[in-house]
Amino acid sequence: MPVEHGKKDGVIVWVKNPFNGCTTYFNDIHKKTMAVVSKGGFMDTMLREPEPGREPAPEIRRQMEEAVRQCVFCPGNEDKTPGEALRVSWGEILDHDTLPDGVDPGGWAMRAVHNLIPRVPEVCTGGSNESYVVIEDSRHFHPHAAQMKELIYSGALAPIHFYRLMEFDVEVMRHAYSNPHVHSVIIRKNQGPESGASQPHIHNQVLGADQHYPDVLQELRVTESEPGIWEEGVEVIRELGLIVEEDEDVLSYWSPYGKFPRSFDVVMPGERCSLTELSKEKLLKFSGALHRILTHHGAIPLDYEVHSAPGIPVHAHLNSRLFTYSSIGGTINVPSDVGEKVVPIREGVLTLKTEYPTSVP
Repeated sequence: MPVEHGKKDGVIVWVKNPFNGCTTYFNDIHKKTMAVVSKGGFMDTMLREPEPGREPAPEIRRQMEEAVRQCVFCPGNEDKTPGEALRVSWGEILDHDTLPDGVDPGGWAMRAVHNLIPRVPEVCTGGSNESYVVIEDSRHFHPHAAQMKELIYSGALAPIHFYRLMEFDVEVMRHAYSNPHVHSVIIRKNQGPESGASQPHIHNQVLGADQHYPDVLQELRVTESEPGIWEEGVEVIRELGLIVEEDEDVLSYWSPYGKFPRSFDVVMPGERCSLTELSKEKLLKFSGALHRILTHHGAIPLDYEVHSAPGIPVHAHLNSRLFTYSSIGGTINVPSDVGEKVVPIREGVLTLKTEYPTSVP
């Protein structure tokens, strides 16, 4: 069954999400004027990208040092988190000549700890907390930080670091799956308080459950009844001109099927398996495509989820939270010229210029 959509004068004006039935309408929403102007408030809470070459003022430096001392996710405060499941050192994930300045090769780079409040109650997973917080980097602030809000964020990680993070997440997934009560695991990332992140220190979550999460279950059901739905969906994406990048294994695109007006998908159509079953080479491609989208978003509020299970392609859904959320009654409105602007995110257009490894070190 083809993906339902409608055209006017040869231009697509609506498309229906084949998985949840919600419709995206392409409208001239630029006719609206923004009557509400932020003066502090929302914009003031956001993470900020640093400007290289600046140094924090003495008082700011003292505040930064105090923030690190108090942060439960920073080195030295390991006893303040719930029990640790896994950790990996800097020397284990990066070669000596690629280590960030000032880090101890023997010190931990990433830790997985039990979630204080598991997403799924422990009674559903045999009395175990199979929800984990993964601390992505032991550093609290960006290396060039000169202000308190200039924290390290996922797009600022080196490409090889992000790949090692995905490897670590996969190991945590395997750890969760070792519990016989766990039948589904997803990776969830929230960046910034506007996206629901409750801790400023960079982290994601690996969440185990006794059954498939509703979104994954719906993807499985629709794919089982319509095995070609993913490929048909991509054809609509091509028609809209919203492909970001594509090769024989992975593609990324601005998604009119998303839950927010600025949503992106990274999909491996040929890999209908658990993320834990991907080869290192395929995981490198997947992590690279996802990280390139994160790099361009920078420090703005966002979230992403990685879904995988036998029967559906390995894929990630990423939502930008900075832009107006215009969802009414199961429909979403987006700018009609989004394709012509080649998926604008912040200023300018989406460009993917970062150099990435082509093979696993």
